Amino acid sequence: MASSRNVSITATFRRSVMMNVRHVSRLLRACFALGCALAASAAAAADWPVRPVRLVVPFVAGGGADVAARLIALKVQERLGQPIIVENKAGGNTLIGVQEVLRAPPDGYTLLWSIDQTFVLNPALYEKLPYDPKKDFTPISLAVVGPNAVVARSQPKDPASVADLVERGKSGGAGLNIGAAAIVSQILVDTFNDAAGTQARRVPFKGSAEVAQALMAGTVDAAFDGIAPYAQFVKSGRARFLAVSSARRFSGLPDVPTLDELGFKGIDMSVWFAIVGPSGLPAGIAQRVAGAVEWAVRQPDVVDKLLAFGFEPAPRNDPETLRRQISTDLDRYGPIIRKLGFKLD
Repeated sequence: MASSRNVSITATFRRSVMMNVRHVSRLLRACFALGCALAASAAAAADWPVRPVRLVVPFVAGGGADVAARLIALKVQERLGQPIIVENKAGGNTLIGVQEVLRAPPDGYTLLWSIDQTFVLNPALYEKLPYDPKKDFTPISLAVVGPNAVVARSQPKDPASVADLVERGKSGGAGLNIGAAAIVSQILVDTFNDAAGTQARRVPFKGSAEVAQALMAGTVDAAFDGIAPYAQFVKSGRARFLAVSSARRFSGLPDVPTLDELGFKGIDMSVWFAIVGPSGLPAGIAQRVAGAVEWAVRQPDVVDKLLAFGFEPAPRNDPETLRRQISTDLDRYGPIIRKLGFKLD
């Protein structure tokens, strides 16, 4: 009996040892594969770039998005040692430019500069989107951010504060008409209505130039829009910035309060621009570009020009920050867009 038990124990022990050996072997193979991948990524980053890099901008040349991209690209190429060639592929609410990048090999020589709409608004605006913002891109850098501004004319009959807007929005009669162009700006109008208890009428326009024209003509009572189109009117005393929609004050307008400060808690609707690559881009290359962007957007001459456009450097410019921003904003904007019924197809 004892001999039989010993044989059984020995067999069990051997099986246990063999299972552990196989487990350790699999673990070692996995570690080896990971090590090889990391080494390959590091090697790719060390050799890259050896030729010019394309930066696809899905907007027309000369617009704010294009100017900001070119400004930063000029500095980034100083850091990387190769030219950054900006290519404009406008159309389809950034879809044309996006597809150009997604067709490219993930070798670091074709990158995308685009706005938050590409990554967090289009998924809710289109029933059939030809990409997945979480799977089809390699996040590289959250580069710059800029708030929407609440703008009004400075005539005696016009709102002089956000409190005046709220009073007018609750008073009935002709009501409150707010002009907005970008999707985020239109969402902001509805979010403001919910927070303030107003019934402002959202007046959509195709672009900021049309919104600014309507505001200065008195067609709308206020505008929720980017900063740059109104800077000339504020400087000349014809308009004023009443608030900004970011979580903290905008560096270029330090005396203008946030909507959150004024009691409309939780409103944080800034526009941001980021650089991504196709899925599968080596992590080492992504880190090199992110480091170059972090340096570029903090150069004094770049900061001054960004502020004039209504943007400032994002607080952090690494790939993981961009990954979190995309995930957070997808969860935040998706339900709002569906509730409002916005659709682009």
